[in-house]
Amino acid sequence: MQTERTSHSLRVAFRLIFLLSSFAVAWLLMSYALAKIVQRNPRLRPTLLKPYNKIIRPMAGKAHSPYALLEHVGRRSGRAYATPVGAFPYEDGFVIGLSYGADVDWCRNVIASGRATLTWRGQTFALDRPEIIPMSPGVLQAIPSYFRLPARELKQFLWLRRSDG
Repeated sequence: MQTERTSHSLRVAFRLIFLLSSFAVAWLLMSYALAKIVQRNPRLRPTLLKPYNKIIRPMAGKAHSPYALLEHVGRRSGRAYATPVGAFPYEDGFVIGLSYGADVDWCRNVIASGRATLTWRGQTFALDRPEIIPMSPGVLQAIPSYFRLPARELKQFLWLRRSDG
């Protein structure tokens, strides 16, 4: 009797793990495909990314989320913005992949103000001294293995260092 219950519990657990793993892989593939579509068709960027970011924003920066939340101020409007990004610890701060190049509004805002706040895995970091850096073996090593394949196609990253004060 006890072994039947244990066996059933294990089957349920394995199914749940399989389901969650499948969802995670599908989500990563969908994100990768969306990035490729938007890179090739910049005019589609607002149409496709607004709803995508709306879905991602509530989970970005949470403890188990693969996305971080970058808070920055508009360079012209002075408005506060929160943008979901792919950020990874690197040296004395974080690198953020520039999937669509350095000419996106959030990147230009951060460079203009010289600072931003990043919420990553449930912790918030004050960052400053933004710098556009090229892909390098060191940057690639900072990226978790499950993100390395799509990250290899990135040519630039925004490097932000932790604030001293």
